[in-house]
Amino acid sequence: MADQELIDGLIATYRELNMRVRPLPEERLRLDTGHGSVRSVLKRMRDHELSFSQALKDSLLGTPMPDIFAGEPPIVAPEFHDEQTSTILAQFGTARESTLAMLRSLPAMDWNKAQVGGATVHTRVTELHRNDQRVRERLVQLLGSPA
Repeated sequence: MADQELIDGLIATYRELNMRVRPLPEERLRLDTGHGSVRSVLKRMRDHELSFSQALKDSLLGTPMPDIFAGEPPIVAPEFHDEQTSTILAQFGTARESTLAMLRSLPAMDWNKAQVGGATVHTRVTELHRNDQRVRERLVQLLGSPA
């Protein structure tokens, strides 16, 4: 997938979340059907995005970029039991915008240059895009088919 297509896909994920999840009542988003809740899926996605954004920044500064999708993401945002899903979504959006800003400013030739640790930015962004797709599929399972 081309670099711009990956960026467009990352943008589309956030747009879809805003259109599809934000209007739903909090009770629906917290509803756990035994297979998780929309809120729990979004919390994990937010944590992955925060980790990815920081790892990308570190990588551009010369620190190895870890595979953040191996295992559980670290808790990188404060945990509040009464935190609204819209707040979690906003935190995700802020981290996603930071990721996008770094990617947009990255010269094309640097996308495929091996970073410290061996993987390219393109490879890591492709992994992020795939994770977005998995989350979107999971949300379809929890909410029903997309509008």
